[in-house]
Amino acid sequence: MLDQRMTEENKDEIETAENPQSAADEPAPETVKAQLQDTAPGIARDAEAAVAFPVQVTAALEYAAVNQYEYGPRLHDVELTWDVVSAEAMVNDIVRVRLQYSPATSFRGDPGVEYMDVDPDGAILARRQVRVPKENKPVVLMGITALSVVLAVFVISLMTVLKPESGDPLYVAGRVLWIRAERPVAEQNIIYTGASTSGKKITWEMNPVDAENNVLVYVKVRLINQSSGTASMLIDENAADLLDGNRKSYQPLNSITNAHTADAGTEVNVAGFIPMWGSIELNNGQEVSGMLVFELPRGSSFTELRWNASDSAIIRYR
Repeated sequence: MLDQRMTEENKDEIETAENPQSAADEPAPETVKAQLQDTAPGIARDAEAAVAFPVQVTAALEYAAVNQYEYGPRLHDVELTWDVVSAEAMVNDIVRVRLQYSPATSFRGDPGVEYMDVDPDGAILARRQVRVPKENKPVVLMGITALSVVLAVFVISLMTVLKPESGDPLYVAGRVLWIRAERPVAEQNIIYTGASTSGKKITWEMNPVDAENNVLVYVKVRLINQSSGTASMLIDENAADLLDGNRKSYQPLNSITNAHTADAGTEVNVAGFIPMWGSIELNNGQEVSGMLVFELPRGSSFTELRWNASDSAIIRYR
């Protein structure tokens, strides 16, 4: 999931919420690189990526090799190979390095895809899994799997309709996504840690713009794609609205531009804080979680969070 800081992705890569990609439209693995070919400046492909951004590409490859935990228990101890798909210049001199990976031996199927956001010094600011490797399956097994998915979606739909009052009120279903938004938590500032390529922890800090009158409020959000297609979304200032007790609406802060390196010796006050920001693509059954950050007047109460990115849902706080 999101275990590092995140940056904004080129909006040209994002599909609109009104036209989510379906399973039938999902590209074959051999066309992934071809689909990434475009005319946007600042993007280097394949071998050219290492020439254009040598520090960032090397850092991403080294980080992937020594941090296979992100691939889950099935691939944690498996020998893997990586190929560089592209490297793209982002804001604040950050480079997004996109990799393909798969088991080194006895593997036939679709390679996994991930990307990392790397700063000029080679520190990994964000890492996200776009797709895990999938081995080719017999047609009969694929049919059984598809039927299982249909049954699962049907059962989940019934759970949504018949959900008892005693169920989790913070867990709701949209048209495509299951969304859980925990109760907002207010802090004067947010101090958390991320890791560099060497594994060294870096402490980051976020402060309200109007520190005299306002506080930061974070909401942990979990998104699960239970549809049969791919859900693409952009987590930005328009991704959600947090309503206070007066029904006034507040939008998320950019957790990239609003964070800075904390002073030496500063203690973390939000353990496990994971910023949620940038573009996300979830295939069927995949999920992602992280925190949205808002700035509200000190002493505010909260009534609901309205989710807008790629889907729509309302989580009410009672």
